Amino acid sequence: MRRMTQDDKRSREFRERGAASILFLLLIPVLFGAIALALDFGTLVYQREHLSNALDSAALAAAQELPNNPAAAKTTAIKFAQANDPKSNPTITFWCVVASSGAGKTVDAGQVPGICDPGTTAGARCSTSICAIPCTAVAGHVCNTITVADGRNVPFSFAPVIGIKSGNTGALSANACRGSCGAMSPNPMDVAIVADRTGSMIDTNRNAMVAGIKNTLQTMTQTQQYVALGTIHRSSATPGSCITTPSTTATTGPWIPVPFSNNYTLPPAIPGTKPPLNTSSTLVSGLNCLSASSKGTFLASPMKAAARYVLGLDPNNLSGPGKLPDRSSPARKAIIFETDGQPNETSVGAYKSLGTAGDMGSTDGDVACANLTNIANEAKAAPNNVIIVTVAFGDAYSKKCSDSSKALYVRDVLAGAASPDAKKNPSKADNDCSTAALRAAENSDGDNFFCAADGSELGPIFTSAINAISPNAHLLRIPD
Repeated sequence: MRRMTQDDKRSREFRERGAASILFLLLIPVLFGAIALALDFGTLVYQREHLSNALDSAALAAAQELPNNPAAAKTTAIKFAQANDPKSNPTITFWCVVASSGAGKTVDAGQVPGICDPGTTAGARCSTSICAIPCTAVAGHVCNTITVADGRNVPFSFAPVIGIKSGNTGALSANACRGSCGAMSPNPMDVAIVADRTGSMIDTNRNAMVAGIKNTLQTMTQTQQYVALGTIHRSSATPGSCITTPSTTATTGPWIPVPFSNNYTLPPAIPGTKPPLNTSSTLVSGLNCLSASSKGTFLASPMKAAARYVLGLDPNNLSGPGKLPDRSSPARKAIIFETDGQPNETSVGAYKSLGTAGDMGSTDGDVACANLTNIANEAKAAPNNVIIVTVAFGDAYSKKCSDSSKALYVRDVLAGAASPDAKKNPSKADNDCSTAALRAAENSDGDNFFCAADGSELGPIFTSAINAISPNAHLLRIPD
């Protein structure tokens, strides 16, 4: 065998270098193509993320207009999407999102039309926690959720050299809901529910009211939303086995017999389903034994007691020994005040401001109504800005404060006592609530005044009232 000479070695090395050079030259287009594709793919990922963020911000901004102004919500969504991404051209759809029945994956009874009212539950898409019902966007309390969707081609700058001119972001969407949205958002709240149980509330209506309050508790987050119970008229100072036993006098006993509770429900059997009530809870047991009172209908005193209680001007269980746990952020203070008639008070002194302890009552109905207005205004102007939701039941929307021809209707006084709506417009009684259609219109106008004719209407209103004082918008996923 001939030995490889030095010349042979140089010749071989030359051939190998030549082959490598040719291979390198052949690979240059592939290499540049890969680099071009990588650069443009990075652009595509950026554009997708940028568009996704634009849709999220657009949906959250638009949801602030819901449920009462879908036209403004659509305009806002497009405006915000294009402000964040000028090339965006989103499509808009609407939903009514409410609670699910749980494992059955059907719409929870009582949530429609209280939370939102699409007119039908057909086409509902449910998980075990929420249901999304397709909505036709019309004025009124119809849709509480908006979907903002977009997707587009992104022209490439470098990849066209290898024949790839563009990429696509794919279909992107963001869904934002305003209010409770099936399951209460965990914003901290201290809520005093003041329920009328005077003699004019017949057993059927009172029982339906209690059922409505209990159903509302099952939509709330007990670790973040503490609930106290007040009554019209007072409860006994020595209640015995039932904490809400009516007082036998007009001037003794608490207006707020049940302190703030954070244990009114139990863990659900299936995560995400409606939790069962905790019958051992003082709040639930107080509702279960709530009975009628033979005393008259006071207005200002129970409102004042509720305001002083939630603000801590009177002792509550949010401070001191045995206080309930602190929450992640300061709690919103709220009162839900329901009454069913013309004031029927005894004289227990002149008007006393919110900062001064003590009752007030007047046999003059006009004075009684004026006292309610004044004390409610003080509560709304307090540093913690108490949110007041009022509910006129039965005679409360048809009667005047007194028999004087010039007297105000109780409904107008209750509406004036309620907090302004989300746009700072005063709450008002738009009609006399004399028909089901008029009551539906009143209860879907977006303010904090509601009316009901009987217990079947009253129950869902408490859920709607909680929804009204929980106006935060948040992103969510629509069930498949």
